[in-house]
Amino acid sequence: MRKSQEVIGLSVVHLHSGKKLGTVCDLLFDGSQQLRGLLVENGSFFKKRRYIPADRVTSIGKDAVIVDNKDAILPLDPIVEQWTGILSGQKKLKGRSVLLSNGYEIGMIENVYFLEEMGTLIGYEISDGILSDLRQGRKMLKSSQPLIWGEDVLIAPADQVQVQDAR
Repeated sequence: MRKSQEVIGLSVVHLHSGKKLGTVCDLLFDGSQQLRGLLVENGSFFKKRRYIPADRVTSIGKDAVIVDNKDAILPLDPIVEQWTGILSGQKKLKGRSVLLSNGYEIGMIENVYFLEEMGTLIGYEISDGILSDLRQGRKMLKSSQPLIWGEDVLIAPADQVQVQDAR
């Protein structure tokens, strides 16, 4: 299980040459909440964004993302731009409110948890605000069903969620 913030900021390195190809700046999920790729910036002045499809990532380590093909990084296309990012895009996840289906708001998204091998999103780190985070810590929301990624908020089924300390 990985947190999104552990991956964002990692260097992307080519396995055979050791060349740094860019830096991960976001994770991209499709409508079925599966990890589809990593948004990557190159180190140039203009910071052109491209992406690596999840199936082209060899491994995600503690210090770098490894790809075995220099052509693994692709230009963004209209389909990719519709995917949901943690930090970018029209419907970015970070900062969005999470409501239970019974109308109770439980906080805002700070991170997501995912299984890198399968690309499955398995949980959300929830914040109640900085003061609450300092006093009580953040919470982790797990749901047996995918959340509804609505236009303005995320909605979790009230009877099928588990909220626990994120520590």
